Amino acid sequence: MKGMTMAKKELLLGAVAAGLLLSGAAAPAFAAKGEGRHGPRHAAMIERLDANKDGKVSLDEFKTNISAAFKTFDADGDGQVTKDEIKARHDAFRDARKAVRDAADADKDKAREALRAAGPFMLPGAGRMFDRADTDRNGTLSEAEVLASAEKIFERRDSNKDGAIDTADARPHKGKGHHGKGGEERAERMLKRLDANSDGKVSQEELLQRASETFQRFDADKNGEVTKAEVDARREAFRDARKAFREVKATDGEAKAAAREALREARIDRMGGRMFERADADKNGTLTKAEMETAAAAMFKQRDRNGDGFITADEMGRRHK
Repeated sequence: MKGMTMAKKELLLGAVAAGLLLSGAAAPAFAAKGEGRHGPRHAAMIERLDANKDGKVSLDEFKTNISAAFKTFDADGDGQVTKDEIKARHDAFRDARKAVRDAADADKDKAREALRAAGPFMLPGAGRMFDRADTDRNGTLSEAEVLASAEKIFERRDSNKDGAIDTADARPHKGKGHHGKGGEERAERMLKRLDANSDGKVSQEELLQRASETFQRFDADKNGEVTKAEVDARREAFRDARKAFREVKATDGEAKAAAREALREARIDRMGGRMFERADADKNGTLTKAEMETAAAAMFKQRDRNGDGFITADEMGRRHK
């Protein structure tokens, strides 16, 4: 946790809400140049994938890039990407990113270049969607399976259905809000969980109350501090709950309902753990309730865009630039 700046902490302080963090998609995102806070980065991504430099990315260009990424993930070259190979790539990314964080200012550019050179670190299907992408259920991903996942991503990103991804596809669409329909539904669900008095909005008091309850769940020994071991225990509980749900999800009845509820509660704690790792203000390796409340208050202020003292559904998933 050393070396984590306050700015980086604030990017994940939404972890307090409903666990308290909106989970992000792992698929590549594209945005118009200058649109939104990450516009330049997304425009650079389009430029990188645009092999013939016509200002847009075709499906063939997209799949060519994915095929190259597949070969990087397939460390032993046997034509299949295993979960161990995926983990190795993700571990390499974490190590390279940590090197950037830990590098002295004079060495930051060199560390960032090393991070870029060590890529790629993302592959369609090589994450939460692994089981769905593994269509033959053999426990590994073939290049064909990965490319099939890539085609689905491409289809979603090509919003105007012109057969290419360009800056026009990234512009907001009326009626879908900042995060699209799915994002709006998640924000509504999150608000409902936090809205203790059911008035359709979340006050700072309600948010702090939920944050306090989350802290108490993590603080297993009730000593007023949350340690890394306690966070890891909650993560292990999530893994166990996910495994239990997978074993009964094809069935009906009370067992499935109970397993789903256990998974839901464990997932909230898993998300909350990301905030706990980053809100340790004094860098002593533990998180106190006061540090957690300070982080929650900062997140509330950031989300309350109109400054009216409440977070509404449309503010739930947004941050100030």
